[in-house]
Amino acid sequence: MNFFARPKQPLAVHLANVAHIASAFGQHFGLGNEAALAGWLHDLGKYRSEFQDYLNGLRSSSPETQHAAYGAVWAFERQQLLQAFVVAGHHSGLHDIAELQAISAKQVLGLPSALVNSIERHLAECPPLEPLPEPDFIVSGATSDDQSMRTDMAVRMLFSCLIDADRLDSASWPSTPAPDMPLNADALLARVEAERRRKADAAPDGPLKTRRNAVFDACVEKGVMHQGFFSLTVPTGGGKTLSAMAFALAHARQHHLRRVIVVIPYLSIIEQNAAEYSRVLGRDVVLENHSAVKPRMDANDEERDALELAAENWDSPVVVTTSVQFIESLLSAQPSRCRKLHRIAHSVVIFDEVQTMPSHLLAPVFSVFRELVRQYGVSFVFSSATQPAFLKSSSLPDGFTAGELRPIIDDPAQLFRDLRRVDYHLPAKDASIDWPHLAAQMTTPEHSQSLCVVNLTAHAATLWDRLRSALPESQHKTLFHLSSAMCAAHRLRVIQLIRWLLRNGHPCRVVSTQLIEAGVDVDFPIVWRALGPLDSIVQTAGRCNREGRFERGEVNVFRPAEHKIPGGVYRAATEQASVAVARFTDLETAEESLATDPSIFTAYFHSLYSVITTDRKIDGTTIQEDRLELKFRTVGEKAKVIDNEGQPVIAPFGAGKRIVQAIRERQTAPGEPRFTRDDMRRLQRYTVNVRQRNFDELLHLQLIKPLLPNLNIHVLDPSCYHTQLGLVMPGNLPIQDMIV
Repeated sequence: MNFFARPKQPLAVHLANVAHIASAFGQHFGLGNEAALAGWLHDLGKYRSEFQDYLNGLRSSSPETQHAAYGAVWAFERQQLLQAFVVAGHHSGLHDIAELQAISAKQVLGLPSALVNSIERHLAECPPLEPLPEPDFIVSGATSDDQSMRTDMAVRMLFSCLIDADRLDSASWPSTPAPDMPLNADALLARVEAERRRKADAAPDGPLKTRRNAVFDACVEKGVMHQGFFSLTVPTGGGKTLSAMAFALAHARQHHLRRVIVVIPYLSIIEQNAAEYSRVLGRDVVLENHSAVKPRMDANDEERDALELAAENWDSPVVVTTSVQFIESLLSAQPSRCRKLHRIAHSVVIFDEVQTMPSHLLAPVFSVFRELVRQYGVSFVFSSATQPAFLKSSSLPDGFTAGELRPIIDDPAQLFRDLRRVDYHLPAKDASIDWPHLAAQMTTPEHSQSLCVVNLTAHAATLWDRLRSALPESQHKTLFHLSSAMCAAHRLRVIQLIRWLLRNGHPCRVVSTQLIEAGVDVDFPIVWRALGPLDSIVQTAGRCNREGRFERGEVNVFRPAEHKIPGGVYRAATEQASVAVARFTDLETAEESLATDPSIFTAYFHSLYSVITTDRKIDGTTIQEDRLELKFRTVGEKAKVIDNEGQPVIAPFGAGKRIVQAIRERQTAPGEPRFTRDDMRRLQRYTVNVRQRNFDELLHLQLIKPLLPNLNIHVLDPSCYHTQLGLVMPGNLPIQDMIV
């Protein structure tokens, strides 16, 4: 096969293209000129002789061929602080202010004359570089702290414009990047309304159908309210997912917004919601984004490019993502994470199951959200059946004022009473149950359709194995496990089978971790829930008698004999759940309140926020204090939704194996990338996160291998992926029936 190399792009053309694209991005929030200047500056250092020699093959990559510092120094010396930050970090990531000052002092530049020579060559091919005044919105009527926070956010948004423009031009040259698909709010709202009618026609008449329709209608009507923060409090099973999208589209239509971003909890199953939205709105409309691969810390600029060209940029009208992706991107210093930020401007963000928002990051997250609303035209919908106490209080001083967070549903308490479908059974103070006895309860004939949610992946595997031993072999195919050890495609396949069995009255027993609690549309007559956070218990109850097929479903809360729970906020929330229940005079009263009174969660969350930190403090400073000091890299290191989140690897499951093979066998023209953003999008459903210590062990045992040479994406060996349990470490299998 014959290929022709892409023509080499002249540097001046690249700079002009990036300036133009970045400017178009920045114009959406008043930073078009600032973004254009960053585009002209970002590769100024490539005019140096050392870099030109590198491009022409006359020398290898080395510190002398690095280029980002030169444009940054030009900007810093002329008090162009925004451009100095974004240009200096456009490969290695945003720096702390002290690092930027060191760069500006030429401590890492070598001969000062190199900058002068670069500027002379730049001016010979490009328009003059002219400093700009500081943007009005940063300094106008603001205190010095406000100015710092506004500068922090402006740097992040400008950085996003530059990164996306730079990577898009590099990936598409000699063509031009394809334009974003516009959000047609009228057409999409019509599709959502058609889906509501379809579901209503299929549902039996009754209170549940009436209340769901009322919720939907309220969401469409309230969509005309002016932009800002909204709460949508609807019991699980009340049609919240579709109604929230109806509000978002009605709101986008009213205010001419650019996209809808749906944020799903990191413990949830994002692919179900993305698949549902794709079915209703169209596959070409919805982008699913939940995986991110980080470049190696020791990678140089050019080695990072393959991953950064493939990094997600949220160029679709509807984006479904995780809270990990959304929150960490807002506070990250990494180019690959920040690339998509500019597309949040003039959007509606639905924060689904908002009670899972990381408590240790509430203060910085609320601060960033307020700035997005104030300056960048964003509206937020906080959606939940167990709405947390986000109003300002002594336990949450950064919370919202009464008029700042506006309810979409006027009387959620009455809605809870109308939609009650379960009875709770709470454990006595010292009562506990071991796995064999719990397995015996779940395997009785009357409990042939049952769900148990536990706190740890290890507990899920153990109980699944106990159930397998207790059931006859003929029922093994109707026993299922769900956890984050399984890749998304695997979980979705299992959930589809679970739904089919439940709908058709077949036996179906499921053991799951918390990921089934938020937004997973399954309906069991009876569930068990290991003692955990109060909101998690109620979310699990949302998987019970969801469609009102029985007078009441049963929710059995139990204390495992092996009562280990995750640490940190999860442990604190579990303890506060016990405190909340203990406030009632007896268990019967507590059980009734859980089923009918949403105000119990106000007291619960107030208590939780009073015993935990809402702004992570490490090395003597909080994230908010670091943001005031413009310490971007420090903030990015602290602002983790999940500590030790690990490394994503590609699981050898289903179509993932074929995608891996096709990428490895692909023939490309010289200069064409072997791995693209489309590849990343196709593979993300086949990735599973591995804890760092396990990743290192698998790497040492050669049980994970690079997808492509010199690419920091790895593929898991089939011997480590179980047909039911997903990822398993060597020697940790409870049974031996491998492999996919």
